[in-house]
Amino acid sequence: MRSVKPANYDTLKPYKVIEYSPIQYTNCRDFKHISRYRGLRQVIHNANDADRFIVLETPNPFNTNMKFRYYEVPQSEENRLDLIAKKFYGSAQYSWVISYFNRIEDGYTVAAGQKIAILNSITDLFANGEILAPIPAMQLNLGSE
Repeated sequence: MRSVKPANYDTLKPYKVIEYSPIQYTNCRDFKHISRYRGLRQVIHNANDADRFIVLETPNPFNTNMKFRYYEVPQSEENRLDLIAKKFYGSAQYSWVISYFNRIEDGYTVAAGQKIAILNSITDLFANGEILAPIPAMQLNLGSE
C-alpha cells in the first residue's frame, strides 16, 4: 500500500509515458466546473481501432502508515461496497474509504472472490500525516492579499 508521490505533480503531464505507438495521451474534456475528471489525463490504447480502450491515469499515489486486514468479497456482497463498509465500519457512508485504499475508481465495482484492503480502524484516518489529519493554519498556503 505504499507509494511515493512525485514532487510537484502536474496532472496535465503523464508521470510516465509508455513508448508504444498504439498508446496516446489526451486530456479529459472539460465540462466547466462540474466534472470530477476535469484536468485528468486519459490513456488511450489502440486509439485508431474500433475496440479502443480508454482509462484515466492515476495521478495521486499516497503514503500511509495505517494497518489493514484483507477481506475476500463473497458473492452476496459483489459490487456492494456499501454493505462491506456497514459490516466493518458501522455505516455504508464509509464505502469511499474502501474505494480509496483499493483504488476502485467507479465507486462500487468489486468482484466476488476479490481480496480488498480493509482499514483496521476508521479513526486512523485522522492520525498525524494521514488523509484526514488536521492541518495547522500556519501550514496552509493561503497566498497573500
